[in-house]
Amino acid sequence: MNVTSQRCLILAAAACITFGGGCSELTTEYGRTSGSSAYSSINGYGTFRLAMENSGIADRDVVRLTDRLKKDTDILVWAPQNLNPLNPEAVNWIDSWLKTGNRLLIYIAPDNGCEVEYWEKTRPLAPAEKRLEYRRRAAKSRTERMVKLSYGRYQPSYKWFSVNHLSKPEKIKASSGPWTTANDSNQTSEAPWTPLENGVAKGKQGKTKTGGQTPPLNANFQSLLQTGNGTTYVAEIKAASWNNSKIIVVSAGSLLSNFGLTQRPNQLLADRIIQDAVSLKTSDLNAGFLNNNGMPLAVSSSDDGVQIARGMEFLTVWPVSLLTMHGMFLGLIICIALWPIFGRPRRIMYQSKGNFGDNLNAVAALMNNVGGKQYARRKISDYMQRIRGETSGPWIIKELGSDASPAARTVQPGGLAKRAQSNPSTEQAEQSESQSRPNNSQDSSLPSPGMSESANSQTDGKKIE
Repeated sequence: MNVTSQRCLILAAAACITFGGGCSELTTEYGRTSGSSAYSSINGYGTFRLAMENSGIADRDVVRLTDRLKKDTDILVWAPQNLNPLNPEAVNWIDSWLKTGNRLLIYIAPDNGCEVEYWEKTRPLAPAEKRLEYRRRAAKSRTERMVKLSYGRYQPSYKWFSVNHLSKPEKIKASSGPWTTANDSNQTSEAPWTPLENGVAKGKQGKTKTGGQTPPLNANFQSLLQTGNGTTYVAEIKAASWNNSKIIVVSAGSLLSNFGLTQRPNQLLADRIIQDAVSLKTSDLNAGFLNNNGMPLAVSSSDDGVQIARGMEFLTVWPVSLLTMHGMFLGLIICIALWPIFGRPRRIMYQSKGNFGDNLNAVAALMNNVGGKQYARRKISDYMQRIRGETSGPWIIKELGSDASPAARTVQPGGLAKRAQSNPSTEQAEQSESQSRPNNSQDSSLPSPGMSESANSQTDGKKIE
């Protein structure tokens, strides 16, 4: 199918651009089919899933095996993230699902990924100052792969097929089989970069790692692609009791990963798998992606009839689920708004240095400490008498003995200071007093040194001469 192949090429190129932005942003999480890492990691299956979706296949994630899923799902993509076997209940459910007819199970066996090949193939494209870092990371990834292979990898076997670990990784060269046609000239001239670690064989009875037995299955095993040494890495399993259902097994997950689909042979492999999936039905194809991360997969069954939500499950059914989500969001906002504050609230006292009222309050406090209201009135009275020249008024305080004091100087409208009228005896006394003073004595009519300059001025602002 040319259209599917072209779409696969476009998606693979987009994946290369996504995770080829530099060595510091590389993610290598293996085997994810959903989430951000499925598309950003070089070992994810996001590109393969997008290729199936663009071919008209509706996809969903499978987290539980139910009777409803058995009726609605036509394709099941089983991509384990590790080597832990699937629990027996899930295996029996898959076997009964195959017997419903016209079903396709795609099993992608896990391997060590393609991180080594990524650093080696992208190193010539990197800037000159980063190529040494690419070489160092390639060597580190190769060492980690050799350590994992030295311990051996146990591949789980099932009654349909078995995945055997090769004693030595094998390069896929000179592939042969029904899926290698003469038109695929690039298939024979170019080989996948990632070496093969596992091979596919027919299922047989034997002991599993958990101690259980894998009963034999009377099935037809066919090798679709194999290496020049005869190692099968893509196989097809059919059985008479499955009613035209089949299983396609790919022994290396790196062939269908994001980085693997940047290579022409792997693109042709993905295209042939999608062709078989599309040929099941003319329309309304549904695919489920199962990620076995080592935990047992839940299997549930129900009675015949339409399944009805019960209890709290009713809140997850449309359209009630829409109200449930909004209600939960509103409740979260209310909880945040009513979050308790422990302890009594404190009053924060702060003062502004630019407030002139604080200066007045400080002066008033000082005046209150030295005499209070009477002290303030005396100061105002002294100001009115000495500066303004007033002798009477609401602010003038007449103290005792003020009549016996020397005559006060007043400011006349003409601007001249005159002495108040006195009797002749007083004038004679003043003359005799002035004669008895030394010549360098200061005249009493001059202002005292402590008197303010404003005392020599009139009310109109002119100085008194």
